Amino acid sequence: MSKHYKVGIIGCGRIATAHAKAYQAIDSTQIVATAEPDPERRAKFGETYNVVSFYDNYREMLDGEALDIVSICTWPPHHSEMTVAIAESDVKAILCEKPMALNLGEADQMLAACEKSDTKLAIGHQHRFDSQVSQVMELIKGNAIGELQWVFGYCNSKDLLSNGTHVVDLIRYFADDSPVEWVLGQIDRPTDKIDFGHRVEHNAIGHWQFANGIRGFIEQGEIAPPGYAFQLCGTAGIISVNSPPGYRLQVITKNGELDIVLEDVNPHQAEIEELLAWIEGGKPHRSRGKSGRATMEVLMAIMESSRLRQTIHLPLETLESPLELMIQAKQI
Repeated sequence: MSKHYKVGIIGCGRIATAHAKAYQAIDSTQIVATAEPDPERRAKFGETYNVVSFYDNYREMLDGEALDIVSICTWPPHHSEMTVAIAESDVKAILCEKPMALNLGEADQMLAACEKSDTKLAIGHQHRFDSQVSQVMELIKGNAIGELQWVFGYCNSKDLLSNGTHVVDLIRYFADDSPVEWVLGQIDRPTDKIDFGHRVEHNAIGHWQFANGIRGFIEQGEIAPPGYAFQLCGTAGIISVNSPPGYRLQVITKNGELDIVLEDVNPHQAEIEELLAWIEGGKPHRSRGKSGRATMEVLMAIMESSRLRQTIHLPLETLESPLELMIQAKQI
């Protein structure tokens, strides 16, 4: 198959390699340009992935290339500005790494720019494509554990925006992306902590209810148990995802444990393939921009609940980062 989707990648760091490998595995995509200010990193990336054109500024790349798809693989403070600029450059689609932005105001700017230019926007919540996650969705639909009531997720690495975004996003996915009604949360930040170019908290917990009655709970940061895992509790059983004993997926029902066989899947490749299908008229991407915004709203509501010391009923009206507001007011 001829390569008819020209791809540009902004940033040549670790996550960009995952994007590049996925694009290379797809016959219809070709990485034609990269933008990266570090000349050594840029050269190494270009040589590894056979990239022809190199730029130290992403705007120069947009001006110099006729791109169909752009992957944003930079630190979060740049996501909103870059998405808006790319949308204005007449590309077909943008794959922006998580977290979508630093606050809801930035997320809304991204959505507005892409809607105006009819650009497809997907957010890099690739874990929705993990083989164990896909199997869980089939189990839920098949009523394997009865009616789903609770989803508990945790991650002891990083903060709410860095990795908590994956936890919240998967809890939303397991709950069929039902709208969230209210959020109750708490964060702490005993010392000044900065990660990926922006200020973050040390620990966070969050509890919320979906419109379909399912409840979600997250523990994030240093207080969380080791690893990155989920427990789904139903009326007739429990599903464990990435459980500590080493199971990628364990299902226990009232009739005993189910025997589960998982396929090997590259989630980054799968998310790009679904993006291509969306470009070609298929159903909207499961991690489309509006979904990323909904995940961002829960993250911000956890912080806002901590700031105001009350339950937050959605939609969240605060468009700024509640964490930044707390820091400015010396509340944390």
